Amino acid sequence: MTFQILLSCMHQHDMNIFASSNIKCAALAINQCDTNLVTHSEDNSVCMIFTTQRGLSRSRNMAIDNAWSDICLISDDDEIFDDEVESKVLDAYNTYPEADIIAFQVDNASGFGENIQGDKKKYHDKAFRCNFLQTLHISSWQISFRRDSIKKKGIHFDEMMGSGTGNGAQEESKFLADCHKAGLNIWYVPISIARMADRHESQWFKGFDYQFFFNRGWATRRFLGWTLSTLYAVYFAVKKHSLYHKDISLFKALNAMIKGINSPKERPL
Repeated sequence: MTFQILLSCMHQHDMNIFASSNIKCAALAINQCDTNLVTHSEDNSVCMIFTTQRGLSRSRNMAIDNAWSDICLISDDDEIFDDEVESKVLDAYNTYPEADIIAFQVDNASGFGENIQGDKKKYHDKAFRCNFLQTLHISSWQISFRRDSIKKKGIHFDEMMGSGTGNGAQEESKFLADCHKAGLNIWYVPISIARMADRHESQWFKGFDYQFFFNRGWATRRFLGWTLSTLYAVYFAVKKHSLYHKDISLFKALNAMIKGINSPKERPL
């Protein structure tokens, strides 16, 4: 099996992001900027696609469509990879050959969303096959996958969701929900493959305001349906109250999520 990292970044002027991320294996970066260009390293092991397109999900999809290796690992631009990331990931797929997707550990990561100051992400210490609810706790930068499994099922990230859309996040939850519905085997393996560097300012999180909760309700409806997303809204409002109580009341947060759930499913980009 071959392996590569799929990295999403913005406004890079050169290919130094591969070195600063400690990437020593094959990799493809999608660099959203103000030009359209494709560059390769001298040995063609790494490639950067410069694109004027915008949106994190579009970036992920462009990476999936242009990837060339058997096993791919999703990455953001603020990860620093372990020297042995390639062998660790490939060994996991050899150990769990039935897995189409494997989620790994990334150290020093927040336990609640992109660039949101929640508790440190907590990981299980045993490997297991994930059920649907367990996939909701997986972040995008934990996800690796067999490229053929994803492509055969025609699965992509929802381009109406994610950073750059104005519709909030949770695009990885929708992606994994689609994988689960398609019958793909999703596993978690307790192996650390990277650590988070100091996180830059979020492209989508502007605080725990009305719009944040409205978007969260709308997003969960896309992959949970009306009933489950409503139950989740109640759970989320109560469970995360200590994080947002200084910014908005529990009642207003829940009301915003319910309105998001009941808003039109399709939204303009």
